[in-house]
Amino acid sequence: MLTVVILAAGKGTRMKSETPKVLFNVAGLPMIDYSIDLSLGLNPNKIIVVTGNCAEQVEKHITSKYGDKVCFARQKEQKGTADAVKSTFDYISDEGKTLILCGDMPLMKQETLKKFMDNVTTDISFIGVKTDQPTGYGRIVRSTTGSVIKIVEEKDANEHEKRIQEVNTGVYLCNSKVLKEKVLSIDNNNAQNEYYLTDIVRDGSSVFIADNHIEFIGVNDRLQLSNVAKLIWKERAEFYLKEGVSIIDPDNCYIGKDVTIGQDSIIYPNVHIENGTTIGNKVTIMNGVRIINSVIGNNVIIKDNSLIDNAVIGDKSQIGPMAHLRPKSNLVGDNKVGNFVELKNTTMGEGSKASHLTYLGDATLGIDVNIGCGTITCNYDGYNKHQTVIGNNVFVGSDTQFIAPVTIGDDVLIAAGSTITKDVPAKALGIARVPQKNLEYQGVELMKSHKARKNTKK
Repeated sequence: MLTVVILAAGKGTRMKSETPKVLFNVAGLPMIDYSIDLSLGLNPNKIIVVTGNCAEQVEKHITSKYGDKVCFARQKEQKGTADAVKSTFDYISDEGKTLILCGDMPLMKQETLKKFMDNVTTDISFIGVKTDQPTGYGRIVRSTTGSVIKIVEEKDANEHEKRIQEVNTGVYLCNSKVLKEKVLSIDNNNAQNEYYLTDIVRDGSSVFIADNHIEFIGVNDRLQLSNVAKLIWKERAEFYLKEGVSIIDPDNCYIGKDVTIGQDSIIYPNVHIENGTTIGNKVTIMNGVRIINSVIGNNVIIKDNSLIDNAVIGDKSQIGPMAHLRPKSNLVGDNKVGNFVELKNTTMGEGSKASHLTYLGDATLGIDVNIGCGTITCNYDGYNKHQTVIGNNVFVGSDTQFIAPVTIGDDVLIAAGSTITKDVPAKALGIARVPQKNLEYQGVELMKSHKARKNTKK
């Protein structure tokens, strides 16, 4: 029986924010999610998150994502890590083992944790690392024979102990019954007047020295947050490079955790691909693009500074530059959505295109529709949204407004500058303009009058 306890009750004072530290975004995910996902991979009987600071906010996030896979214990006062673990005892059986993790270490790997758990031989065991920068960590004090005597926190360490380069990571695996006994015997006679969880480590405990100290970097301020996020972004970029994706600059590429990218795709710098996105083969994504939870087909080109949000883009389509696909935009394939074009809840049939300066909202377009520059679907009447339906092989002239609800039949031509308020039947010419009038000599007279007014103002 395995119980996982994740410590997430701290105030995170050095973050200087009203947001709880464990909810800060790290490479696309709240920090606490990394510890929970890591725990779920171990198939434990129970996961307990210890909350304290902004408990309701932290618990709300976790419950919304993980449901009943996680339960909570609240640390009522900030009296140290041992006190935090003590708050979980009503939920932990005396049988089995308890794994204790920190909610602010998003770099830890599943393989390292499993290797540690497979090598535990004592009732109390913990992970240590060697580092040439031990400042801030508890030092591992050993006897002359090499056995672990204790862990001493930096504020309580003497000058000799501060020079020790073996440090505690804060990850423990304990016999549950022994853990309870040891925690209940801890006092707060130390520099911080806190109940240190490190005090469970005494003669007879064992340490597993992990290979890579980077995995155990804790996040305590925004600088550390940024540095940890960079490591995660870089690691993900390197993964896709090995999978056949070309990434121009791995140091400036931001790919979410749950993303799929096909082979022979090319990603330019400063691209953000967020969680839930699927990208096909031979896709080119140029500078400054952001893609959120979308599906991108094969052989698609997404040009500079485009935003794609919960949309579907079919094969052989071209997007941008500076296009905006809002939620429920669906491009069937071989489409073109050009610069300064915005789509919302709109389906474009195969081969249809809107090349520039257009808004299509709550619309359905058939195949081979050409939308001229400056076209707008006027979908909102101030109270409700309405649909614009355009058939196949329709040519829409520039600067057209469709006043929804309106339906356009197949093979229709809409004259430029029209405001369409009624349905247009198949094969018709739709035109709605005020007749042009040319008033002789009035133009030059108006210009003279305008210039005279400007000179008077001076």
